[in-house]
Amino acid sequence: MKTRIESFADASRYAPHYPPRCGKALDEAILSTPAYQVWRKRDPGDSTGVFSRLASLSALTKHDLRTHGPGGFVPHGRSLDEGLASGQIELVNTSGTTGDRVSNVWYQPWWDASEAASSQLNSHARSLLAGGHREAILTSPWCTGFPCEDGFLTLEQRTAGRFLYLSERSDPSLWPESLMDRMIDDLNRFRPSILEANPSFLAKLARHIVRAKLRVFHPPLIILTYENPSVLHLRQIRRAFESPIASSYGSTEAGYVFMECEAGRLHQVTDSCHVDFLPLAAEHGGPDVGRILVTTFDNPWRSLVRFDTGDIVRLSRQTPCPCGRHEGLTLLSVEGRTVNLTLTPGGRAVTQGAVDRVLGNVTGLLEYQLVQTGPAAYTLGFATGEPPARQVAGEVRDVLQSLYGPAASITTNAVEAITPDPPGKYRLTRALSPIDADYLLDTRFAPQREPDHDH
Repeated sequence: MKTRIESFADASRYAPHYPPRCGKALDEAILSTPAYQVWRKRDPGDSTGVFSRLASLSALTKHDLRTHGPGGFVPHGRSLDEGLASGQIELVNTSGTTGDRVSNVWYQPWWDASEAASSQLNSHARSLLAGGHREAILTSPWCTGFPCEDGFLTLEQRTAGRFLYLSERSDPSLWPESLMDRMIDDLNRFRPSILEANPSFLAKLARHIVRAKLRVFHPPLIILTYENPSVLHLRQIRRAFESPIASSYGSTEAGYVFMECEAGRLHQVTDSCHVDFLPLAAEHGGPDVGRILVTTFDNPWRSLVRFDTGDIVRLSRQTPCPCGRHEGLTLLSVEGRTVNLTLTPGGRAVTQGAVDRVLGNVTGLLEYQLVQTGPAAYTLGFATGEPPARQVAGEVRDVLQSLYGPAASITTNAVEAITPDPPGKYRLTRALSPIDADYLLDTRFAPQREPDHDH
């Protein structure tokens, strides 16, 4: 007899119209989208609740997206070629390493609706994202903007409508002070309603502002995106800016998935997606820590069901949230990506978030990157502020020893700065030997892989 896979969604609160929207998205995929044909034999059908139906299906991976191509996820009745020729849609590639890139069908009206839905989950964003607001963006130009690694672009060349891109350079460790001074001047003159920023990039600029005692315009809202904000980055940003800060979580494939409220919790954007939560086994941090799979709603050009974003999250158990919102999943934090996982010498999973919380208390630490080089060996590269590097090195070894245990061998290397990985995202932790995160899951919630989904 087949074991029933449990669904965490059964214990969550949703509006009455929400389960039927999940059913509609699932039926469209199973019945009319080419890439999901192999899933049909696993679908228990309408006699089973929609959350249980979803839980019986395997995860959709980036490997699957590449295998079937963008056309494989366009529902029947629509032509990818005609949509591209008419200009309704376009193809965009996600940033990242070659093995992580995906070609996506981009439908702007759906993306805009997803963003608008996310803005309702934060009181500051709700009042600002009504349309027509000016926005400054500080991210890797290879993610969004106008890249130029040799020379500098003019203000006009970095402006597109209501958007101003503050940097054309993708590596903050190489930013000259003159470039950061220009960013500050841009902010003071442009006076954006929102500053959308990669947290590590904005932290670099914030350190320059504080160090040089410069005056800078404080936008009504700072939205952090593109990577998980480190405790260190948040502290550095708050020293330079008085603006409220909200973290927005999503992806090119899945749109806006979670938005941080004014109380500091991340709420699911239930108007545009469903999220399945797969808790890790207790020995690895479950049931509060787990992976997420995203099913998108109402995108006529892209059917995504149980898409594995590759991230680890931590649930919030505070009910209700101080902001009053209660629908869908509420997160205490995004703990990092599965590729950021490391293991203790005893084999217990350690998230990037867990490492960041202990290192965030180290006085004088500015930046770091931890690499697990062996079963019990770890190397930390770090950059410091005022305290001597020797003093910081001793403290980081102590806190990492407490996290990984007495059998851990920890090496520290003081560096001038940490360099981001292409295309401009920092990886705070990683293991040289990849960790198969599927084996960390609580088996009650873990779906089986389809034969042609194996890697």
